[in-house]
Amino acid sequence: MLGPLLNSRSGFIRNGVLLYKQLIRPMMYYACPLWRAAAHSHIKKLQVLLSKCLRTATIAHWYVGNRQIYDDLGVPYFSDNIRSVTERFDSKLPEVGNPIFAQLGKHLR
Repeated sequence: MLGPLLNSRSGFIRNGVLLYKQLIRPMMYYACPLWRAAAHSHIKKLQVLLSKCLRTATIAHWYVGNRQIYDDLGVPYFSDNIRSVTERFDSKLPEVGNPIFAQLGKHLR
């Protein structure tokens, strides 16, 4: 849906990465700890979608690798971010007063 805003003919191309970071990425990372239960193939499809969005937003040529685009923009890969958010989520669970929630991290792995 954001394709018309991110393409090279729109006037928003300078703000393409900003649009990605403020509109697309929050929607993809919502409820990130639950993504760890998803199949690798589903995670891969989401990674491809995010890579296409970033490639369109930066007007990167075909010979520029996705890893280079992510590194230049300082954006983590989707699977790497799922792992880090999940670890932070699991580390905060024991601080919750409810013993059921404190053990939740062990059962979700």
